[in-house]
Amino acid sequence: MLRDKVKAKIDELLEGDIIERVEGPTTWVSPVVVAPKPSGEIRLCVDMRRANEAIIRERLPIPTVDEVLEELNGSTVFSKLDLRHGFHQVELHTDSRDITNLVTHDGLFRYKRLSFGFHAAPEKYQHIISQVIADIEGVVNIADDLIVRGKTVVEHDQNLHKLLARLEKKNLTLNGEKCTFGMGKVVFKGILLSKHGIAPT
Repeated sequence: MLRDKVKAKIDELLEGDIIERVEGPTTWVSPVVVAPKPSGEIRLCVDMRRANEAIIRERLPIPTVDEVLEELNGSTVFSKLDLRHGFHQVELHTDSRDITNLVTHDGLFRYKRLSFGFHAAPEKYQHIISQVIADIEGVVNIADDLIVRGKTVVEHDQNLHKLLARLEKKNLTLNGEKCTFGMGKVVFKGILLSKHGIAPT
């Protein structure tokens, strides 16, 4: 039963072009840990502890919630966008893939895309998304959460259109079910944002 679920998840990752099969000898192999979800589905987690020892981190800064909130001060209109599949939208260079090898009952695979488990992944992902939106006014992010703001509806809409055009140009996709547009208030990282400022949820 569990093997069937692992096989199905591997097939899903292969079909999504997130992993690829590995043939022949390899330098690195990390074990897979199966984490059950309340829905009955599973999540494949790779135990990257040994591999992480070999990864050189850039130590890129991740903004704090307070820093992001300061940029949102004085806004009256908000949109909250969620990038679909987060880390998996970032392709790994072929030279970096060998260290991501994982073993299952169905053989060896490796990631073609950034994934959870790499200790440098959050900071690298944050840096990449920050570079994508750097010159667009009224847009901030922490990881895959993007907030668009404006002091007026017109300003907000201009910022939103610029962001959507940039995401399309960079082939970054959104999770429509988790996006909200043109709101007078929005919850971001457990904090309620509105024209009145910030408040707890």
